[in-house]
Amino acid sequence: MGRPRDAGADRAILDATIELLADGGVGGLSMDLVAKRAGVGKSTIYRRWDSKEALVLDALSVAPARVPVPDTGTLRGDLVAYATALARIYGAAPRSDVLPHLIDAACYDDRLQASLHRYTRTRQQTLRTILQLGHQRGELTDDDDRELIVDVLLGSFFYRRLMSGERFTPRFAERLVDFVIKNTGR
Repeated sequence: MGRPRDAGADRAILDATIELLADGGVGGLSMDLVAKRAGVGKSTIYRRWDSKEALVLDALSVAPARVPVPDTGTLRGDLVAYATALARIYGAAPRSDVLPHLIDAACYDDRLQASLHRYTRTRQQTLRTILQLGHQRGELTDDDDRELIVDVLLGSFFYRRLMSGERFTPRFAERLVDFVIKNTGR
């Protein structure tokens, strides 16, 4: 049956992965470096994760949510606060190769694609909660397509981050929110 897994090793590996991603992105990450930083053997890592991408996704999944649910009392206020927080976080961070690398790898690996989908759904929870609160306050109706709102808001962010290189500024965030609210089912 073998020895039970060491939860301390799992945590050390995930922490080392996050640290190395911050230092050099996915391009600078290797299982050798993770093993060395975590103080484990490389075989310990491969018994838990079958690829670098799977390890990166798990490491990102245990990292704390970066944007708490705002409560300004209005849907617009909450959406602007959320989008502005995203603009600040990602505007201050150096460009990272993590998301493009994971998207590329997920195109060729169905399990990784499913994991990336689960990860992004989890990270969208703050936005979904904001929309639910707006619905409860009567600012959104059952006819308003909340999934489309998520896609438009985050799709715009990802397009700027991954394709155009344009900054996702607080002013852009506010204009985007106003566009989305104007084009809901009302």
